[in-house]
Amino acid sequence: MSEPAPRENWPHDVPDARELVEAVRDYLKDDLGPRAEGRDRFILRVAANALSIAAREIAALPADAVAHGERLAALDVDSERALGEAIASGDLDHRMSELAEALWATTLDKLAVANPAYRDETLEP
Repeated sequence: MSEPAPRENWPHDVPDARELVEAVRDYLKDDLGPRAEGRDRFILRVAANALSIAAREIAALPADAVAHGERLAALDVDSERALGEAIASGDLDHRMSELAEALWATTLDKLAVANPAYRDETLEP
């Protein structure tokens, strides 16, 4: 018998935020969706899609935050604001290749959350 995955939401109880979001999404999509018509059906689909995005963001956030922080540090900045200022001032012009790689990696992370169907092997740098 395998051990259950360790909880990452201490001090909170189960279900965690991701599981709650997914439960509501599934209810909207699987229970209410088939019975809805017209505008209500469309609104339910939009709501279910928004909850899917939220669930993916919750799941990806720990790893994405670390990776993004590492990318910023590699560019010698400590925040999004500092990155924008460095780009605007031309301080990173001599590191354009590194900058492009970092921005592309961030874009791929965002696409993985917003719509994983867009993030396929054809988008890899």
